[in-house]
Amino acid sequence: MELSNLLEKQVFCVLDTETTGLSPRSGDRIVEIAVYKIDLSNGYRLSDKYVKLINPERYIPLSVSKIHGIYDYHVEKAPKFFEICESFLEFIGNNILVIQNAPFDLSFLNNELRLCSHLSLDNEIIDTISMSWKVFRGHTRHNLDSICQRLNINTAVQRHRAEGDVIITAEAFVKMREMLIKKTEHSD
Repeated sequence: MELSNLLEKQVFCVLDTETTGLSPRSGDRIVEIAVYKIDLSNGYRLSDKYVKLINPERYIPLSVSKIHGIYDYHVEKAPKFFEICESFLEFIGNNILVIQNAPFDLSFLNNELRLCSHLSLDNEIIDTISMSWKVFRGHTRHNLDSICQRLNINTAVQRHRAEGDVIITAEAFVKMREMLIKKTEHSD
């Protein structure tokens, strides 16, 4: 479905993960997942949230823990992904997923689902990086910090933690969505 059609929807799931590294192919796993279900039918409202630490069944490299602040002792008693898999899938349902740098998170989520003998996600996806390219033509940086700076979003949240990044990704998405909808209305 085209982005303009997706943006007309009212309910979205904004998602972020934290991981043990950069590649599920190298055995890296998810250590935290956060999803905010937002309803835009009457303003911007958080309708529900799903935030979990996850035991990755492997150690978290110290260099990675220093980035997101999640250490082995934080996740040693946390559920493993297969234990939260069904509740996660039920929570997101068939809603549109909004993700900053979607290919990264999707590669991890689909790997975890594969390990649980599930099919890959088939939800519609909106990548806020792609949105930023449309909104901020001519700019070369479209990471979350750059997007938030351009949109005057306060980033005083616990950055590089799944929930903190979901909070500002959601705000960036809502603002860019409004900009793209207005742009579409003016071009008609």
